[in-house]
This record gives sequence, structure tokens and C-alpha cells, in this order.
Amino acid sequence: MKKLKLIPFILVILLFSCNNIKNEKLTTPIETKQEIEKEKEIQSKTNPQMETNSKAKPDSLFFNELIGKYPTQVNLFQNEILTSRLKNINRFDYDALIANWNTETPITIENQIIHSSGCKAHNCPSSGYELFIDLKNDNINIYHFRGNTLRVYTEKDWIDLPANFNNEIETKKSNAKIGNTSDDMESTYNVTL
Repeated sequence: MKKLKLIPFILVILLFSCNNIKNEKLTTPIETKQEIEKEKEIQSKTNPQMETNSKAKPDSLFFNELIGKYPTQVNLFQNEILTSRLKNINRFDYDALIANWNTETPITIENQIIHSSGCKAHNCPSSGYELFIDLKNDNINIYHFRGNTLRVYTEKDWIDLPANFNNEIETKKSNAKIGNTSDDMESTYNVTL
């Protein structure tokens, strides 16, 4: 008989426990969703993220996400704003850059200057490009090595390259014998490509 008296008590405890579990299940996702929204809001205020879509303005936040990745891997040249700026550089052939940008280096940054290079696959000396984007001064320079010639295209003005980037350019100029005045130098410049 004592056991029967405990049954209602056990049922009340079970019912109360089930109600708590049910309420917990209903409120947890809502609280979690609200917490996620609050966290996203806080993050966007303290650390705004730049979208890496095709219409995003290329700036330091945009490029910080791309460091160490390859330009074609992240569709850098499909960014509408960057593409428009490159196409508007005086006498620069954007289509030739895209056609010859087959072998490339990862995107790097030094002193707020972005750098990457690309060239014609299996024939870099015939058409190689060095892309420099100065984030601080909002400027772009393209160095185009073609045979043993170098042409620099500037969007606004010359970018003062950091030492490592400058050393790399000097090495490439030396390898292409640009500025060499020796008599044994044979021009490899070709008007038709």
C-alpha cells in the first residue's frame, strides 16, 4: 500500500522534469540564436569583415584574407573594382595580363604594399608581370617583363617598394639583363607575340 502512495508522487516529479526538459528545448535554440546575433553584431563593430566578393573594394581587410593564397585561386582578377582600375591604367593591356598570368606566386604584403607575380606558363621571360598595390596611398603599379625589356605601368605614381620587393625586382632585371651594356648582349625583344 505504501508503494501505491508513492506512485502519484513519482508521477508528479516525472511530469515536472519533463516540463523542464521541454521548456529547456524550446528556449535554448532561441537563446542561442540571440547570442549568435549579438556576437555577430559585436564582431562587426569591433572587427568589420570585408566581403571578398566580386564587387568588394580591394582594401587592407580584403587583402588580409588573401595573404598566402594565389590570385587565380581567390579570383582576384574577377573583382570588378580592381579589374576596372587595371583596365584604366594608361597604355596597359589588361587582356594580355590575363592571358599570360598562368604561373603565379602567392599574394604577399609588406609595409601595406601587396605583391604577386604571374607569367606565361613555361616561358616566364617572354611575358612576366609583377603586381604591386599600395594600400596606404591607393595606387597600383604593374611591372611587365617582356624578353629583356621592362615596362612599368603606374595608376597614379611610382610606388616606393619595400626592400624585399625592390631586391626581387632588381634580381629579375639582372636576370633579364635589363640595364646591361655589355657587347655580348643579344636582344630578345619580340614585337609580335
